[in-house]
Amino acid sequence: MAGDAFGLGMAGRSLVRLPLPLRRRAVLLVHHWTDAVERLRGRDTGTGHAALFMRILRMPRAEALRLERAAALHDRMTETEWAALLLRDIRASQRDLRHIRVEEPETLTRLAETGRPVILAPLHMGAYVAGLAHTMLSYFPGRPMLVLRQRDDMPMETAVIERIREVGVEMRFLQVGNRKDFLSAVRFARKGAVIVVFCDLDPSYGAPAAMPIFGMPTRFAFGTDTLARLTDAVVVPWVTEMEPGGDTVRIGTPFEVYADTAEERARAAGLMRRHIEDALRRRPEQWHLWPMLSDYLPPSDILPGAASSAVPDPVRDAA
Repeated sequence: MAGDAFGLGMAGRSLVRLPLPLRRRAVLLVHHWTDAVERLRGRDTGTGHAALFMRILRMPRAEALRLERAAALHDRMTETEWAALLLRDIRASQRDLRHIRVEEPETLTRLAETGRPVILAPLHMGAYVAGLAHTMLSYFPGRPMLVLRQRDDMPMETAVIERIREVGVEMRFLQVGNRKDFLSAVRFARKGAVIVVFCDLDPSYGAPAAMPIFGMPTRFAFGTDTLARLTDAVVVPWVTEMEPGGDTVRIGTPFEVYADTAEERARAAGLMRRHIEDALRRRPEQWHLWPMLSDYLPPSDILPGAASSAVPDPVRDAA
């Protein structure tokens, strides 16, 4: 059962079937209650990231601890949203999408009107699957969605994204591990598909580029520039933020890639780097991949509190 992947009991299954605003309020109340009880018992209820936040975000300990607790709440809400997407019927999921808004929607409206290929570049933040469904239905209706990946190593994310089909979006995954698969993605884009390429994956996913964030020598997988150039697509930096009453999709400044040169790749990587850092600076507690930060760094630069992907993380594994 899908719900069993999250360890849901009878009460948990009842909770995920609530409408989105009620569901999130219930999670908030349960989290604050259990957090208070555990703290009275002297148990640590955070994510273990306070030292990381203090060093990277240059904040005092009290603020880092507050942010750590906010991250723990966000992890719980994220697990609940994944379970809701898997367990709620389609009409209920469609009603949940009404609680998503897009900031500056005119950017997407103008792009949709041009009919040009579009590459959405999301981060693993918030309830991004629902945000993608809302974006496709509201601004690109009738156009298929193609999610590119190097490997299928997040099975729960795959199961959740596949439910997008049931709310009315034609979608498919394409693993681009070789030239033939990559050229298939190019053909799909030229035929009008909206391509989704996550911009915050670690270098092991291919085509790494230097994108230093918060003064760290981080590198990210970055093949978006080549795909954009070959398809004449517009790249749309995209991120969603989760709130108790709904979600907000924020759109960065769209950009194009004009040439196959080192200078143009560096320019595009710089724009993507800014998108990633701006999103993390705005809502650091909502990035699902902090536990894997060491995978983005040279071994000599691994920070306290930065685990490796070899260390199990319940939110990453559920996402």
